[in-house]
Amino acid sequence: MQTENKPTETDRQADDLARTLLVLNNYDWLKDEAKAVGVEIIPIKGIDLLQTVYAEHLDRFVRDIDLLCTSEADCRRLVERLCQEEYRLEFPFSMRPEVLAAKQKVSLLSCSMTKVNVDIHTAFVTKKFFAKTIGAFNADALTRCRKGHMEATDRWLFLAQHAAFHLFSDGKWTRDLMVLLLPLDGTQHITLTEKATLYGFRRVMAAALCHVCKGLPKQGQAALAALKPTASEQRFLSFVRHFDRPFSRHAFDRLIAAYWEFVFIDRRIARLSAWLRLIFPDKGMLSNIYKIKRPVSVLMFYPLNILIVGLTSLVFLSVYCSVTTLSRKSI
Repeated sequence: MQTENKPTETDRQADDLARTLLVLNNYDWLKDEAKAVGVEIIPIKGIDLLQTVYAEHLDRFVRDIDLLCTSEADCRRLVERLCQEEYRLEFPFSMRPEVLAAKQKVSLLSCSMTKVNVDIHTAFVTKKFFAKTIGAFNADALTRCRKGHMEATDRWLFLAQHAAFHLFSDGKWTRDLMVLLLPLDGTQHITLTEKATLYGFRRVMAAALCHVCKGLPKQGQAALAALKPTASEQRFLSFVRHFDRPFSRHAFDRLIAAYWEFVFIDRRIARLSAWLRLIFPDKGMLSNIYKIKRPVSVLMFYPLNILIVGLTSLVFLSVYCSVTTLSRKSI
């Protein structure tokens, strides 16, 4: 009887290293392609970390490449260039003006075994329902970039919101936040708090630090002490801790995940504004939510969207209130 040889840890590490080297090689190629069409790109997320904090050991798995273009025009030029090479659009409708303006991201799929998928962003933070202050963060963080990389505290907040809105579902994101927090001192903790307050990231920072505290209790608690969460933020943290588990594909978990990012918006008026934008979205946002390929079909989805958002919002609100009320009684 023939037995199947399972890959060892050494095999997996070798595969990860090979993938990492492929990603770095692809990024160098992408820089040349961008330069050929006069576009400046900034590496973000995994590829940025590979070139900075993990540059010595390359021990950070990266699945694809995330790039920032500083304008929609640059994004279009680069996408057109790459689609002439070995890439294709994941969603053909994503290049429609109203869709690109709403999504602020274009996903490209590789047509070659020697290339990895690429996400091209037109802003650092591209969440659909986030507070309007995020525009200020995107602009200010861009001006603070040095040598093509984000400033340390900007990078931490940016990656914290990315991990938070994805429910901290991948352990590598928490590891990134720990590695990035480790060299920060008390003054930089205060800078983090000031930026989080200014740009509407207080809840994001609090939730991220709760995860960091599991691996770096001393540093995490020091940064959390600088933040000084309010009573409302403490109730929010009780909700986040209640769902500190892997999410499944069951209907209830999918509902919680769909509205997860709303609870991370700091101000109540901003949460209400975000909900109104969800129930009455513009054409670009509606196309993104339901992956509508034909512009003429968008109008048909408006009444359906109002019904779906109205009902699911009531369910989510009741869950949030019950969880935070129970936690308040237990204190």
